[in-house]
Parts: sequence; C-alpha cells; structure tokens
Amino acid sequence: MKTRRAAHAKICQGSLAVLLLGLILLSSVAIGTVPGATPLPKGVLPSPPAPEPLIRIATDQETYAPGEPIEITITIEISEQSYLYLYDIDPTGTVTLLYPNRFSPNPQVSPGTVSLPGEGYRLIVGGPEGIEILVAVASSIPLPELTAPAKGSFRQMDGSPEAFAQGLETKLSNAQWTSAWAQFTVYQPKAVVHIASQPAHARILIDGKLRGYTPKDLVLPAGKVMIALEKVGYERFSETLTVRDQEMFDFEARLQEALPSSPLSGMEVSLAFIGLDIGIDSIGFEVGFTQMIGLSASLRFTEEDPPTMGGLYNLGPELGIDLRLHVAIAERISLLLGGGIAVQNHTTAPGSLAGLSPLAITIEPDIETDIFPSFMLGVELSVGHATVFACYHLRRGFIFGVSISFR
Repeated sequence: MKTRRAAHAKICQGSLAVLLLGLILLSSVAIGTVPGATPLPKGVLPSPPAPEPLIRIATDQETYAPGEPIEITITIEISEQSYLYLYDIDPTGTVTLLYPNRFSPNPQVSPGTVSLPGEGYRLIVGGPEGIEILVAVASSIPLPELTAPAKGSFRQMDGSPEAFAQGLETKLSNAQWTSAWAQFTVYQPKAVVHIASQPAHARILIDGKLRGYTPKDLVLPAGKVMIALEKVGYERFSETLTVRDQEMFDFEARLQEALPSSPLSGMEVSLAFIGLDIGIDSIGFEVGFTQMIGLSASLRFTEEDPPTMGGLYNLGPELGIDLRLHVAIAERISLLLGGGIAVQNHTTAPGSLAGLSPLAITIEPDIETDIFPSFMLGVELSVGHATVFACYHLRRGFIFGVSISFR
C-alpha cells in the first residue's frame, strides 16, 4: 500500500530553475535593448565594433543536466584563415580553455563552421548548477599561451575571469580579431520525496544505494527511480516510479512479515564438473551442470597501448562466452563442440598520451564495441574424475585444458 500526493511546478515559482531562467532573460534584455548600459558577464572579451558579426557561437540546448552531452557550433565569416580559441567560464568563475584541446590541438581554422566535439570524443556538462559562459575568439595571429595542454583534457587558466579577459585583450592588441559569446544553464531536474513505512526504520535503497532509514525526505533526480525498503523480519518492498521536475509527493509502504524459511532454502545446486583452459594469450573457465553441457567464459588479452597520434586501439581484454557440448564417441574419448560470441571494446587515441582531468566540461572518448562469432572443435580424454582436452577456437587459437568431474 502506498499513497502519493503530487504538487506540480506551478506552485514552485521560487525554485532554482525559475531563478536561473529569470537571470538569463534579464541579462539578455538588458544587453540587447540598451547597448553599453549593462556590462558584459565577467570574463567575456568585448569584440571590436563591426557592421555585422564576424563570428557566432551557439549550443544545441539552452539548459543541460549534469552528465548530459553538449554540442557547440561556431560560425566564422572571416575571409581568411584565422586562429580559433574557445574558453568556458563555469558558475564558480573557473576559466577553462576548451579549444584547442588534446584531441583537436590545431587552432587554425578556415572560414565556415566549426562543430565541437570533434571526432573521437564527447563533451559532457558537469556541475555545479548555475549559468555557464562560452566565449569564442578568432585571431589573425596564434596565441602561444593558449595552446593545447600537455597534460589533462583541457587547459585550466589561472586568475579570475576578468583578469584573464584583460590579459587576452592585451595579447590581441597587435592583431585583427573578433569574438562572440553564449551562455547556457546547468540544472539538475529534481523532485522531493517523503518516504515512510509501516513499521518505521526500514532501510531505504534508491537504485540499489542506501540513502537512510524511514521516515525521511529525499531529493531525487527527475526520471525513473527504483525505491526499495528493507527491514529484518519483513519482506522486501520495491517499486519503480517516474518523478517529475519540482514534484513533491509522499511514498508510504506497509511491509509484510516474512514467511518462515522453506526447508529446501539454502540448498546448493551441485555441479557436474568445472574446467580451466589456457591459450597463447587467453584463459578460460567452464562450469558444467550435466556431463554433456557446459558454459564457459574466457578472457583474451588484446589490450593495446594508445597509438602516438590518433587511430583506434583495443581497450581492455576480449571477453568470450561459449556453450560447449561434450559428445562421447568412445569409452573415454569425447568430441568437444562449442559456439558463442566474443566482445571487444576499442576507442580513439587522442593527440597526446596525457591523462584526463575532471573539469566543468570533460572529454569522454567514444567507446565502440565489436561482437564476433566464435566456434570451437576438439577432443577430450577422460582419466578417472579428470578430463584433459585440446581444441581449436576461432578467436583464441589452440587451447588446452583440464576439468574435474563431481559425479
């Protein structure tokens, strides 16, 4: 039994989302209607006067939740090649150079459109919540101070946004340049849930993680959430709910007393045999529940070091799963047949081998997964309770193993 009482976002006009939206509208109206009357956001480099904008920047959304990918489009209408730089100012005032980066280290661009992220990586929005600023600068000369970092995903700049913008303007004093800026909101949709149970003091698990004991108010991210309640002597209660942004409701459950344990509970299933096999670059393990059928899992050590510049490389070992048949053809000799799949992950190497650094927007290389069919054929010889075998595996090559029977 549960009760649910919802209050929609109409009554939450003082929420963070409404406040952030109001700030966006206020800043855009003030800047757009009275030029020069309201200063630009801190750290935004004012572009030299021009009849028409020579550079524009846009994002694919106006609001992002932490963990969502972001796409940035920069349009350059300068007649000649230029050097493009893009920096981010997060709600705490941290300035981070997003372009060039270690996946796209060359800042020189031609007139047209530059889309970020580039090939082989993604840009992910992080926290904290608030308004985030993106500033793009196109210059006729390169800026050595704004090169791609030797370590980490991005170059984090020292000092305040104002000091960074002033220093950048000084470096551009002898160049022809233009700039543009855009802003977006970082906001995690959330709901407030009051969780209670009868009897009280039951463990609360949200998506499998302990979050306290009933009764308790929890702030949960909007979307599907699995709420489970556990208490010694009572059956586990669980339910999956869909919560909406700024919703407030009560969740109450009456726990049922647990039934006495069955006499058969706790009995273990006996195995027919277990086996271990090895190859030149692999190792496998097999479990059999009958003398004829077994299920095996294997690891083939295919992990590679990233290439010096770009390209795909294997990420981690290749995982294989096979169903094996042990078909007796003589008193002690059996034919070993099997088939299954092998899974291998690979990813794109960056322009440098430096590690990643967690910042407001981080690079996550795309990970692709290949699935291959696998087959095997071999023979095995039984000696008492042990069996030795040799076979050829399509993915692992020649493998040899031994198994121990329990029946």
